[in-house]
Amino acid sequence: MVYAIIAAALIFVIALVVGLVKGYTKTKTWATEYLFTVILTVLIYSLADLSGMEDRWAAALKVGTAVVFILLFAFVSLRAKSAIEKSMAAARKRSYYEQYGDREENTLQILDAVETGDRKAYKVLTKRKFPEKCGGAGVANRICGAVTLVIKAAVIFGMAALIVFFVLDLTQLPFVTEKLSAVYQSGAWKFFSKFVMDALAIGILFLAIRCGFRSGVVSVLWVIAVLALIAGAGYLSYWLAFNVDSFAQAGQSLADGLLAGIAGSLVEYAADVGIEITSAQVGQAVLCGALFIVLLIVVIIIGCVVSGIIGRAREGKAFSTVDGVFGAVVAFAVVCAVLLFVGAVLWSINDLSFMDVFNRYMFYTADGQSKPVAIASVFYSHNPLNELEFIADLPVRGWFK
Repeated sequence: MVYAIIAAALIFVIALVVGLVKGYTKTKTWATEYLFTVILTVLIYSLADLSGMEDRWAAALKVGTAVVFILLFAFVSLRAKSAIEKSMAAARKRSYYEQYGDREENTLQILDAVETGDRKAYKVLTKRKFPEKCGGAGVANRICGAVTLVIKAAVIFGMAALIVFFVLDLTQLPFVTEKLSAVYQSGAWKFFSKFVMDALAIGILFLAIRCGFRSGVVSVLWVIAVLALIAGAGYLSYWLAFNVDSFAQAGQSLADGLLAGIAGSLVEYAADVGIEITSAQVGQAVLCGALFIVLLIVVIIIGCVVSGIIGRAREGKAFSTVDGVFGAVVAFAVVCAVLLFVGAVLWSINDLSFMDVFNRYMFYTADGQSKPVAIASVFYSHNPLNELEFIADLPVRGWFK
């Protein structure tokens, strides 16, 4: 823990120095935009009571508010950078004219040195610099740059830590409960754990909009196609490993030989959490993973080649802007659909024992009552898809009997 604190402090110091050197106008502000979006969105809907509103309208309102904040802070950031750049340009222009006489005098002295053959004077005069001052805008630029990079470091470091501890807690592995019990019982974790799922949900939406705009609709559609290829590769790997006799026998051989010890341990662990699997299925799963990796490499190569072609087509600014807007919309819609579907599936099995830990992050206790988290609940307990029959008809529960 001490080493982690020292490392974090060092990272913050480096971020502070780099921010002072680069300035706000040359610093990416996505972390600041994301942080304020999370804080304001979660704060609003932690205080607002939407219990009387239908789930679909509450979901639309919450997600819409998050999107508005994402776009608002991105716009504010762009305008702030533009204003600072204009102020600094005006200050530099004024500084240039304030030193105009000195510059002209230096030019005349250089010409005199050339005529007289004074090389020493020539070298000194030609190396003389007339720094253009940026005034108060330059100072503000440095300070804002330092603050922005410190916030970015805090967001990256904090989110990484939250995700790691969250995933480790979900595993419920013995070494986690033994070594990290103090962390999970601390007041700091009890406070920040309330916001893990909201931060993740908003973060996914934030990335969808940002990446969709930067990539464009053509790239987004290609990404969807690539994801479809990856899904197809996964299904093909599964079908080969579990339905083709020669591959199934190869999986059995792996389970009986190379993976004998690991397969036995996994079977025992699965039995403890209520999942029935055999050692042969473990071997087949490993074989399935190997096949999937091979197919995935092929898909990645194809994806990189096509992405390069699309990137060249987006060189025009007007086309790039329009393409980016449509890309953000499509990416946002696709990500929302995926989150809603996955959340509805998880909610359909929320009462199973192995979901208890996950549920602790989706609900928190306030005033003696259990309440759903502000934003992520839109995709889980208050998911509009929960009411649809086809979700209830999915055979997911049968997989865990």
